[in-house]
Amino acid sequence: MNDRAVSLFEKYDFIIEKTRKGRGAIIAETDKGTVALMEYNGPQDHLQLEEMVLLKVAERYDGPLDLIVRTAEEELFCSDYEGKKYIVKKYVEGRECDVSSREECRAASRALAELHLAMRNINLPDRPDDFYKPDDLQEDFGRRTAEIVRTRNYIRKSPRKEEFELAFLASYDRYLEQAAVACSFLDESCLVKLRDMQVKEKMLVHGDCTQHNTLLTGKKVAFINFEKMGAHLQLKDVYLFMRKILEKNNWSYVMAEEMLKGYEEVIPLEREEKSYLYARFLYPEKFWKIANGYLNRRKSVPARRQQEKLASFEEKEEKRQLFLNKWLETCR
Repeated sequence: MNDRAVSLFEKYDFIIEKTRKGRGAIIAETDKGTVALMEYNGPQDHLQLEEMVLLKVAERYDGPLDLIVRTAEEELFCSDYEGKKYIVKKYVEGRECDVSSREECRAASRALAELHLAMRNINLPDRPDDFYKPDDLQEDFGRRTAEIVRTRNYIRKSPRKEEFELAFLASYDRYLEQAAVACSFLDESCLVKLRDMQVKEKMLVHGDCTQHNTLLTGKKVAFINFEKMGAHLQLKDVYLFMRKILEKNNWSYVMAEEMLKGYEEVIPLEREEKSYLYARFLYPEKFWKIANGYLNRRKSVPARRQQEKLASFEEKEEKRQLFLNKWLETCR
């Protein structure tokens, strides 16, 4: 254990027995259980929200959560000699959900629904009145589409076009059309219903619900890394979790059915909610991410990474379309 970690752990009310390195953290066995020390770059206000919410969720959800551990001075974080902030959390031992296992993905989806129930109607007295402001899906899509268009315009003006630039321009019209259809797919009555559901149930989301943050611990499912927690429609979590798994499974509709069944064992979805997921799946998010990465890279560096990602995305496009056609049937 390095000197920095020693000085940080000294600010906590436990005795270190042994340590080891983890992914982006130092894991420590202590006299009060296993904890993880990690750097924190977010605002203090979010730590207050995370602690308040997870303490209440822990009373409702029957699975491990990586709760924040306060310092001996009752602070949510500590700082090193350079001013960098660190937090300590209860360490959850487990393995990531196997993305190729239908059984595990279904169990994880069921657990996500249970977590979502636990993250509804939590009293947060110190939050501002607009904290539960409903999501605006069309605004979100519009912002991303504008970035795709900006990337196209930038490439058009560029005097030198390499493999990536030519491939991006060749596929641009197809994905821009998908973005337009996704943006207009949900009518106003559907959007109003979804917004009302979100606000009425005071929905909170994990915010980064992927297989990396979903751990199997014996017979229970743990959720970790709530740093992106916020007030949103909980289908955002469902979409992200499903998309990440489906991308790893060539957009298998059978896998999607299993995951949907697992979630609906706890929270049945209405037609409007399945339509929301269709619009999310239809929107070419990967194409937008590639465009975003291209615009924000160092311009002196060739876009080889973006070219690899675009080629991989295009490779799976036929299967994604087959999946979308089948999912559309669930919206009718």
